[in-house]
Amino acid sequence: MIFVQTNQLKPGMIVGQSVMNDVAVVPLLLADQKLTIRNIRRLRELNVPGVYIKTKYSEDIIAQGFVDPILKHKITSDLKNVCRNFVSKSAITSSMANTLIEVSSSLMDHILSKDEYVLNMVEIKTFDNYTYSHCINVASLATLIGIQLGYSRVSLQELTSAGLMHDFGKLDVPIGIINKPSSLTTEEFSIVKRHPTYAINKLKTSMKISLTVLDGIASHHEKYDGSGYPNGLVGANIPLCGRILAVADVYDALTTARSYRPAWQTKDTLDFMASNSGTHFDPDILNAFFKTISVYPVGTMVKLTDDSIALVIKNTPGCMLDPVIRILSSKKLSNGTEFDLAKVENLHIVKSIDADSEIPMEIFD
Repeated sequence: MIFVQTNQLKPGMIVGQSVMNDVAVVPLLLADQKLTIRNIRRLRELNVPGVYIKTKYSEDIIAQGFVDPILKHKITSDLKNVCRNFVSKSAITSSMANTLIEVSSSLMDHILSKDEYVLNMVEIKTFDNYTYSHCINVASLATLIGIQLGYSRVSLQELTSAGLMHDFGKLDVPIGIINKPSSLTTEEFSIVKRHPTYAINKLKTSMKISLTVLDGIASHHEKYDGSGYPNGLVGANIPLCGRILAVADVYDALTTARSYRPAWQTKDTLDFMASNSGTHFDPDILNAFFKTISVYPVGTMVKLTDDSIALVIKNTPGCMLDPVIRILSSKKLSNGTEFDLAKVENLHIVKSIDADSEIPMEIFD
């Protein structure tokens, strides 16, 4: 399967992987479904970044989301129930805390059951359920970082829990501010900056939520150079959990489409984050994170130095910038030829195929 960005989709293309909608059990699109103009229009309305499409060059490429769709739907449902009560109460109840602990345990166990702890596919996210998907994604990413750092199961569960709850305070921020498509005023931003405190004020009443989790939630918007909020903490004074959440939070936010901007590509996001190492992010945490993310995920199209268009079919640890590729369209190379770019001189990736790129439509015949 090949990941094709939404504005490059054409009617008649065959869907390679079902596109799930976190709000409902019924998928937006089913695998093997033929795309229509109506389907594509709906994907654009939801700001879905793209879809995996079947082609003759990618029959052996199987796209698997990092979190099982059934588990993700259950976690989303549980989070919704907790959040619904969270807004109406001044303190978290024992029942709500138990649900969150159970959810975090199931998510952590799911991640630990995987053969490799690397995000190696493009995560297809729908726009209509951003809050819950974002919490699940941040929890997953934080857990992956914890695995890289050698955390124990107890510490991993605390990371997962903190990720799931890190934005709960936004539930007490007016929805008009949260979804505002334009820049926030100074007053509006000052309200948003209080959301970690809003969350802690309710969560700290439960004896079942550890101090590590509370500290992580309270500090996930602190920056390594001291320019973050709410307390302007610097470096190691920022709780480790908070430094990990900061990395996971920014990555997922940038790679998710919002009402006011499209999703960033993985390579662009990682470049941006690398440029903020030591300022926004703890360099050691960021380096651990980079080991969990494929720069060019399997199934994505890339442009090579000789102008060939290729498909990423495998990533090799330690060689994330030079994956194994399969030629899709080239003036010099035969279509279908495979290369391990780590072993080939003078042939490298120039860029991912972005939304504005011309792609050879004949590969979808």
